[in-house]
Amino acid sequence: MDEKELLKRLREAFKLESEERLKTLSTGLVDLEKIGEGDKEKRQEILEVVYREAHSLKGAARAVNLSDVEAICQSTESVLGAMKKEDLAPSAIIFDTLHDVISFIESLLERDSESGNKEQILNVLKELDNLEKGERKEIEAKESSSPEPEQKIITEDKDVSVPQTNNDQRHPARTVEKNVELSSPERTPQFSSKVKIATDKLDDLLLKTEDMISLKLTSAESVKELKHFRSIFDRWHKNWFDAEKAFRKIQKESRTDKGQDDPDINELEKFLVWNQDTIKSLHRDILTLTKTNEHNHRFLDRKIDDLLEHVKNVVMLPSSSLLETFPRMVREMARSQEKNVEFEIQGGDIEIDRRILEEIKDPLIHLLRNSIDHGLETPAERLSQQKTEKGKVQLSIKQVASNKIEIILFDDGSGIDPVKMRELAVSKGLISSEDASLLDNRMAQLLIFQSGLSAAPIITHLSGRGLGMAIVKEKVENLGGTISITSEVGKGTHFSILVPISMSTFRGTLVQVAGELFVLPCTQVDAVIQVAPEAVKTIESKATIPFKGRKLSLVNLADILGLSRRAAPKDQKKLQVIVLSGPDGKRMGFEIDTVHGEQEVLVKNLGKQLKRVRNIAGATILGSGQIVLILSDKDLFKSAVHSTGTTLQPAIEEEKAKSRKSILVVEDSITSRTLLKSILEASGFIVKTAVDGIEGYTLLKTADIDLVVSDIEMPRMNGFELTEKIRAEPSLSSLPLILCSSLASKEDRERGIKVGANAYIIKGEFDQSNLLEVIERLI
Repeated sequence: MDEKELLKRLREAFKLESEERLKTLSTGLVDLEKIGEGDKEKRQEILEVVYREAHSLKGAARAVNLSDVEAICQSTESVLGAMKKEDLAPSAIIFDTLHDVISFIESLLERDSESGNKEQILNVLKELDNLEKGERKEIEAKESSSPEPEQKIITEDKDVSVPQTNNDQRHPARTVEKNVELSSPERTPQFSSKVKIATDKLDDLLLKTEDMISLKLTSAESVKELKHFRSIFDRWHKNWFDAEKAFRKIQKESRTDKGQDDPDINELEKFLVWNQDTIKSLHRDILTLTKTNEHNHRFLDRKIDDLLEHVKNVVMLPSSSLLETFPRMVREMARSQEKNVEFEIQGGDIEIDRRILEEIKDPLIHLLRNSIDHGLETPAERLSQQKTEKGKVQLSIKQVASNKIEIILFDDGSGIDPVKMRELAVSKGLISSEDASLLDNRMAQLLIFQSGLSAAPIITHLSGRGLGMAIVKEKVENLGGTISITSEVGKGTHFSILVPISMSTFRGTLVQVAGELFVLPCTQVDAVIQVAPEAVKTIESKATIPFKGRKLSLVNLADILGLSRRAAPKDQKKLQVIVLSGPDGKRMGFEIDTVHGEQEVLVKNLGKQLKRVRNIAGATILGSGQIVLILSDKDLFKSAVHSTGTTLQPAIEEEKAKSRKSILVVEDSITSRTLLKSILEASGFIVKTAVDGIEGYTLLKTADIDLVVSDIEMPRMNGFELTEKIRAEPSLSSLPLILCSSLASKEDRERGIKVGANAYIIKGEFDQSNLLEVIERLI
């Protein structure tokens, strides 16, 4: 977005802000006029409010380059300041002038011009200056000695007669000519086409509108039931047609045998005729009711969809509202890394659900940090590789479907080296060397999403914890989206994020498992197939089925959900399998009882108490009123892999969880030492402290320590020297060590890497959760 477009948007925001501030100013001045001289405390309270509003309006005008409005607000602020200090006594002439000044500012903003008539503005400023200096006192004194029956104010070259009031006893009737000339004629109140609404009210409105979807589903269910009843009557008509012939034959034979009508047969005939007429009448009523309900359902369906679409549009925001803060952030990150970056944004005009924007912000920040910290090379490195000195980072947003957007982040940096990723994964114990050798380059690059894997040589405030990319992937998947990577070593990396435009509803597949109903997102359902039992083959103790020319893992969904399997119906000859697409394009087959079709699903949260239930993403209400759980496809894959793979012995895990880790804090400042000790002890660690490097090193020789947190600048032995000494001692060489210092230069961080620190945290950017996260990562 260029500067001109940005200024235009800022002016629109300023116009809304100024309307509120001017209204508050006007209301405050009216309230001030009502207060008597005795209530100084209340007067000062209101003066503080209007003074602050004038000051804020001045600052906002300055930010959007409206210098004339800024100057007028400055003078208004000075008048109000003099009244606050009691250098200027409140009077009717002051309030009249200030109200006219407010009207003049409104007229300037209504014309949407950067400046008004210079002569008019100078007159306004002069009038305000006169008020501040108290040059009206002489005029007021003359007025009080020659009262007149009415007050006359000359505004816009017109005489407007105002009946005299007794609001100001010190200045009875008077005639005053003022130099404030408004450029527009007497105006009628104008209502703004824009209003500000609290986001929680908008969210509440959207939720209530979404609740109407259940009404639509209930209506559809009613139509379905009526059609079922209609089909029953249709079958009755068919059966009665055949039965009536038999009855007539019996009736005829009875008359022939007895030579006269049989009374019992006659009574039966009367009943059957009445029964037939009644059922036909009911059939007609059902047909009419079905048609009426079908019509009402179509109308309701259309109206609710339209209403929901309009309300959705209310909570849609241009993506620029998220992206406008990024250029400055990128600039600061690049400067801290001593890199030159050209940052480009595309697609800022695409509108996205505000809730999506809020959730996707952190993942994008993580990706930008990685691009600058890991991806882009230093200017010297780029020049040595025949690249431009300035690295390029491009963030673009585009709509790829009616309900999907794609966010692409590209950098022309070093790319993701698959060889390095395999080596790191093996060294961190995430995969075995045998498994690593089986990964192709693309799968090796996807290891970047594994928690605990980072290519950074040291943990800093920007990166290195190996958690950022795992968090990115998790947040994107929680939004119902996907993330993919395309990277070429030496040329750069593309991250592609696909997320829905709105979070409200989705299409779901209704399935039955162990007699219970569940919903799966249609976007993750790859296929629904029937498999013959003999087609299920066991490979390495795992069930597989053929699918599109490949072997597909098969698990029973009831087993994954911890439900008791039910025996299949005797007439069922094939297994019902639903194939889901999981993370990184992987597929897996889940055996189920049956599929009941697709329908629109409105997600209902389970509440804070059940915020995180394994395999469950939420709940929905069917048209029948039945509550059905929505399954999390991401969790199902994890649970399936866990259930078919090897697991750790519970006793070992329990013993590990019970053991408390011991941390040594080496810090000469008692304040910092006490703070760190309190934070760590509150998190369950055993903490020992030392006032300098020598004391810390001595403690390490005698105590069992799992991790060291050390300052750098300390007497006798500093943090760098302590780190070198620890790394030189064979028994301590692998001990995790964090340097926590106010030294923030690149040279200091590089020295920390050189001496062997595992992490480097800058005190000026210290965050408690950040420290604990790093410690958890290291031990």
